[in-house]
Amino acid sequence: MTCARPVRVIDTGIRSGRENVAFDQALIETRNAGKCPETIRFLRFRPCVLVGLHQMLSHEVRLEYCARHGIELGRRITGGGGLFMDEGQIGWELALERRRLGADLAAAATRICTAAAAGLRRLGVAAEFRPRNDIEVGGRKLGGTGGVFDGETLFFQGTLLVDFDPARMIEALRIPVEKLARRDLEDARRRVVSLVELLGYAPPLADIHAALLAGFREHLELEPHWGEASMYEETLARQLHTEQYGTEEFVRSLDAPEVSAPVSSATLVRRAGTLRADIRLEGGANERIREALITGDFFVSPSRTVLDLEARLRGLAAAGAGAAVEAFFAERACQLSGLAPADFRELVESALAQLSFRAAGRLLRGHWRGPRQEQATALVFLHDALGSVRLWRDFPDQLVKATGCGALVYDRWGSGDAEPLVPPFAKDYLMREALEALPEVLARAGIGDAILVGQSDGASIALAYAGANPQRVRGVIALSPHLVVEARTLEQVREQIRDYETGDLKARLRRHHGKNTAALFARLVEVWTALAPGASWGLEPYVARVQCPVLAIQGEDDEFFSRLQLDALARLLPGPLESLRIPGSRHYPVHQARNEVLAASIRLIQRALLGQPSLCA
Repeated sequence: MTCARPVRVIDTGIRSGRENVAFDQALIETRNAGKCPETIRFLRFRPCVLVGLHQMLSHEVRLEYCARHGIELGRRITGGGGLFMDEGQIGWELALERRRLGADLAAAATRICTAAAAGLRRLGVAAEFRPRNDIEVGGRKLGGTGGVFDGETLFFQGTLLVDFDPARMIEALRIPVEKLARRDLEDARRRVVSLVELLGYAPPLADIHAALLAGFREHLELEPHWGEASMYEETLARQLHTEQYGTEEFVRSLDAPEVSAPVSSATLVRRAGTLRADIRLEGGANERIREALITGDFFVSPSRTVLDLEARLRGLAAAGAGAAVEAFFAERACQLSGLAPADFRELVESALAQLSFRAAGRLLRGHWRGPRQEQATALVFLHDALGSVRLWRDFPDQLVKATGCGALVYDRWGSGDAEPLVPPFAKDYLMREALEALPEVLARAGIGDAILVGQSDGASIALAYAGANPQRVRGVIALSPHLVVEARTLEQVREQIRDYETGDLKARLRRHHGKNTAALFARLVEVWTALAPGASWGLEPYVARVQCPVLAIQGEDDEFFSRLQLDALARLLPGPLESLRIPGSRHYPVHQARNEVLAASIRLIQRALLGQPSLCA
């Protein structure tokens, strides 16, 4: 057995985030210069947010919240994700000779994390290392790690949650809890765990230090000896803080508007449940997965299967993610209730194929379904006022399968994964969507020949666009269309306001819109409550010029609109109109009368494709 080599142990106490980063660099430079021994450092933080070296600051941090609450911003010298640090956590670091643990950083990380987990088990917690860089207990994160080779030094860092409040982390960071798939606070608590939660008390720092050092001694063949930071190290750290790591220039050296954040998302609807993947990418061409989050209402046993899948995807090339998912399930004994490994592969590949484009100056996101053929007619789906891509469920996929057409499904401005709405809210937003945004959407997607499928607001937008651009539309499927405001409409809006304020509507909307929810609902309230019964949206002059076949579908029990809407449409349209009112269906016949809507829609699409020559301009 190789003899253990001595290593210095220091505790630099509580410092600011920027001061700790400056000391990190000082330790590396001093070690590379041969002016200090190999070192294990323990450290603590005043409240701060530390982004990784390669991260865009405003993508990761709630800047206004941090400024309001006196939370310092800093940037680490290592990569990885953003961290919220405070007095309830401790950090540990190793500055070792590079050759000590080999030339492979991943292998070195595995050894170090395994050693740290073994040490923490001495405290009475079942800590385990889970690749790529987490230390967990029962699938819940107790600490994160990361490292780098710098010259002849292996510099490796870890954090440990001692007494931690995830609410502060969520408020300070733009983490996957909100940014990627909008997991709520309770779900965040289920994903992290602290020593206080596990043990019922906070172990003394000396006990934590001793446990970690014992793990390093046994598994890394180190012999720790307590010492002090040298005057040279402290002086260099102060200099580095003043000249670089403590400066705003360094902290904000990488920044960009949040809307350009490389996040890709997708939702997959199956009978066994809905799955959602939110994947954050990194690399110069966003070619590598930084982190993945898979959510939904499905059942998988054992429950940590999804957590392990997320861990497997971290750091992989996006091009190989689908195959990696398949390989993961091939080697994993688990039960997928009503689902198959192919569903998870399709989910991940769909997320990575998410489209991002600008229309009317706003960033929108969507997906392409089915075949993509030049000059072929495409289906384009337009959701309702409070809807999103996710609320179509698998209706687009069913139409693609039945007709052979490709389809564009996207979130309109303010909804789902699109850029948030900003006040003042336009009273004529339907008109602007039809005449300004939708033409750019189709141009960006390369669609010159379309069949539009719209729900409620989306149906009205589709009809107005078809009239304004008759040479570019083969047909319109209008689900619950509306041209004028009715008294029942305003009563239902008031009911929605009551439900939003005192019921669960806000929570239900947040599942689909996340941080977009408040502004999206505010527009509904502001615009619709300013209208009176009989008011028009001003779309009639355009609807009166529609030339293509139109299928208008309405539930007989629609709580928002009456037959008045279909009658008004029939009077305006100069071209062929098929009206279908479905008994027992309310405002969303696509959900409440799925089979009837699907059959009628397929007939309209086939007629539009076969009954007219191409009208593509």
